[in-house]
Amino acid sequence: MTTRTHLAFFLLSLSFFASAQTATKTFNKSFNTDSRGTIMLDLPGIIDLKIWDNPSIKFEIGVALPAGNGSVLNELANIGRYNLVSTSAGDVLTITAPNLQKQLKVKGEALREVITFVVFVPKDLNIVLPNVTAAAELKK
Repeated sequence: MTTRTHLAFFLLSLSFFASAQTATKTFNKSFNTDSRGTIMLDLPGIIDLKIWDNPSIKFEIGVALPAGNGSVLNELANIGRYNLVSTSAGDVLTITAPNLQKQLKVKGEALREVITFVVFVPKDLNIVLPNVTAAAELKK
């Protein structure tokens, strides 16, 4: 093989592997939990609960697009797809991700997203996970 053939093969290999990569991004959000006894996390995806000695609740939202398109991921973030919303009722603080309920299509195909939540919760609060499909693990 000539050097030119090796170079062409190498460049083709790079473009194949580059297109097979997954685009990922992590977002952070915190909420004040003063005068709250219960936190309801009505979120899709995997939820990993961790206890900490801070009075606020902190979210690390991990998003992965297996199609590997970083510009699509950035645009979704810019339009608020991964924003969390809090509502209060009595001593219950409910956290939701309303924009994740919508199924999106890109180029006619359903957008595949892998979303995970690492949630740091104050040690003295009750946590409710109404979404029965959520996998939760409590870690100290």
